[in-house]
Amino acid sequence: MADTLGDRLPDELVHALDDEALTDEDQTGFLLVTTDENGAPRICVVSAGELLIRDEGTLRVALWHGTRTAHNLGRSGTALLAAISPGSVIYVRAEPAPLAVPETANLECFELTVKSVEADVHAGMPVTSGITFRADQPDHATAVADWHRRRELLASAEVSPT
Repeated sequence: MADTLGDRLPDELVHALDDEALTDEDQTGFLLVTTDENGAPRICVVSAGELLIRDEGTLRVALWHGTRTAHNLGRSGTALLAAISPGSVIYVRAEPAPLAVPETANLECFELTVKSVEADVHAGMPVTSGITFRADQPDHATAVADWHRRRELLASAEVSPT
């Protein structure tokens, strides 16, 4: 059973999404869960380079334009971000709002306002690994530079009027 931590991002997640994390060769994948028009859950793996923490109650996500996840976030009033790492599973329930970004970015960006945070820990059965990947196409340095550009875009974007 998950324990409620409140409505603020925990320090371990803030650290996992800081700029320093982008330089690691092995990157953490985070699960972003939305629901489609039929109420079916849809899962998307996002990297730290596609997420930006604004403050302990707000984060932002940059997604490729036209994806099912972007469509679901634009339509739905809820999202769940799961951060899985050795010894820790964190669930962040959030309310999305679209961000205004230039069309030339080919991205759809959203601000996620944290509604609740839960930790899922089971005594005697610790999580031993999370989801990891390596960005080596075309190369790690290019991926890191791209992630920094996305984060700059996320940092400067304004919430779209509804």
